[in-house]
Amino acid sequence: MKKVPFQAVAPILKHFELSDDVVETVDPALSPEQLVAHLLKLEANIDLANFWAHALPMRESIWWACIGVSKRTEVLKPLEKQVLDASLAWVKSPTEPLRRQIEVLIEKLPNESASKWLGMAVFWSGSGSIAPIDNPIVMPSEFLYAKAVGGAVNTAAALPEWDGYKMFYKDVFRSAMDLANGGTGTVEG
Repeated sequence: MKKVPFQAVAPILKHFELSDDVVETVDPALSPEQLVAHLLKLEANIDLANFWAHALPMRESIWWACIGVSKRTEVLKPLEKQVLDASLAWVKSPTEPLRRQIEVLIEKLPNESASKWLGMAVFWSGSGSIAPIDNPIVMPSEFLYAKAVGGAVNTAAALPEWDGYKMFYKDVFRSAMDLANGGTGTVEG
């Protein structure tokens, strides 16, 4: 995994919490590949999504969230689709005006929207202040974007409810592995 430059998962795990039923089964000395295999075996999808959100570099992580949300376009409302499109554009060419435009768009979306979490990941990316424009600069805390990426992927998997969530996770985890190995993440299964 050339995009995940750690021999063990300990440095990644310090940025988020595994679920209670999983944390006791994980040795922080595991390699990223070993942890992925372990979480897949346990079907700990939420934990694995959070791992990938934190393990991938920032832009790849947000790109991965775009891929995940894109898999649910048939259920996205027009504003959610607009946020997805703007987020895709931002990953390809991150500009401050686009980041601020996304900030305005997501204000109107409910927290149950995968697109809102995706937009929050862009806004919290660390490329600019999260304070209102005329206020002093306030940078987001480290890995705040990753919390939103995990939220976007896990929300897309779950809401609105559907029977395809297991295949969704299988597909997005395949994309994450491709990204981790230097690919585009747009693999098809």
